[in-house]
Amino acid sequence: ALLTTTTPRLRHPRLSAPRASVKNTASDAFGDFYALRFDGVRRLYGEAAPERLRSSRVVVVGLGGVGSWAVEALARSGVGALVLVDLDELCISNTNRQIHALASTVGRSKARELERRVAEINPDCAVSVREQWVLAGDASSLLAEEAAVAAERGETLALLDAVDGYREKAAMAVAAIELGLHVVLCGAAGGRSDPTLVRVADLVDVAEDGLLRSVRRE
Repeated sequence: ALLTTTTPRLRHPRLSAPRASVKNTASDAFGDFYALRFDGVRRLYGEAAPERLRSSRVVVVGLGGVGSWAVEALARSGVGALVLVDLDELCISNTNRQIHALASTVGRSKARELERRVAEINPDCAVSVREQWVLAGDASSLLAEEAAVAAERGETLALLDAVDGYREKAAMAVAAIELGLHVVLCGAAGGRSDPTLVRVADLVDVAEDGLLRSVRRE
């Protein structure tokens, strides 16, 4: 998939211990409103869609100008579990392109702010936060851990990659394919302003995107 990505602030890589998946504790005052919240999804995609989405687990790696909006869309589509992976913090220059960048959130964890946002959108969504950079050498173990969790819970697992490094992208793609996961890789479109030119295609067919060409070569 050819989508816009952004460049994170340069920081020395530092991995924090993965946090356990935590079910959001917010609850509706009047019972289970899942069907009401996502009835539009049912009408658009069919009767089976809400349950399939509710039983899905999506790992989103990179929570910037692409990943933050992807998390918003997934939450508003009724996805049952989200794994948010990023070590970065919000800064004021993120304001023009990242959904969680507000005056009140500058300096805070991107992953934690999105966790709070998802809880407000869909209290039933189980959100797991992993405050870490994903390096090429870590991709396989991270996805294997999430695949084990998904298998235990009967969830369908997918990866949405929204990072900037082609080596990390390639490593995640290889690991995801080996594990049999659904995969979406986001390319770069910095400096481009026409959203009608965005295309979804197999990686072998992608053209005019230097980042994804590098992934393909890797």
